[in-house]
Amino acid sequence: MRLAKRKALISHRRRVRRKTKRLALLILLTSLGAVIAWFVLTLPYFCITKIEVEGQEKLSKDTILKQAAIPKQRSIFRVDLREVSRRIAQVSRVKKAEVRRVFPSTLLILVQERVPFAYLEKRAHLWEVDEEGVVIGEAAKKQDLPLITGSGVSRDQTEKIELGVKILTSFQELGLPLERLNIANENSIVGDLEKGPEVYLTEDGYFDYVAYLPLVLADAKRKGTRIKYVDLRFREQIVVGY
Repeated sequence: MRLAKRKALISHRRRVRRKTKRLALLILLTSLGAVIAWFVLTLPYFCITKIEVEGQEKLSKDTILKQAAIPKQRSIFRVDLREVSRRIAQVSRVKKAEVRRVFPSTLLILVQERVPFAYLEKRAHLWEVDEEGVVIGEAAKKQDLPLITGSGVSRDQTEKIELGVKILTSFQELGLPLERLNIANENSIVGDLEKGPEVYLTEDGYFDYVAYLPLVLADAKRKGTRIKYVDLRFREQIVVGY
């Protein structure tokens, strides 16, 4: 009985010694890792000496760097890449931003700018809007893009702008681009086809009916008749005015 207790005690002491050694080794490795990390973070070899910007077209490099706000003389390991990317993406013209480390001492900023898809016209001003309905900024130079206009839209009415972009996209996919889309209110949306009639729509309207437009226009052309407007605001019918 005493022998069994003695063996159990010896076994317990051995387990304790093994655990103590493991704990000491873990503390040693942790301390060593901390020392190495501190050494790397403070080593001048990894301090930022260059920041490169690629992908920008209309935005200047200075604008992007100012928005990035990356501290000088800092180790590339101490820069929060996600946070810098987030700050850059707050610029309205930036669709996506990514920051990468290029060893030993360079940061690379990759920028994808938003591309104007249409204009939002309000009080004699043109605002560029991308394909996601995001207002990029005031247009510096007019391009051949469709206009979204009307009393029912403004820069801060996101849902109206997204609706306008959705309608413009639907028409473009059919090969029937609109020159202008006037959103007066939910029940009065008028699109002007390029070299074609007006199309009446409603916010809760039947966009599936837009797919019939090419057939309606082709039939009118075959008959030699001129269409003044096409009204898609009614269920299960398309009203055509000649």
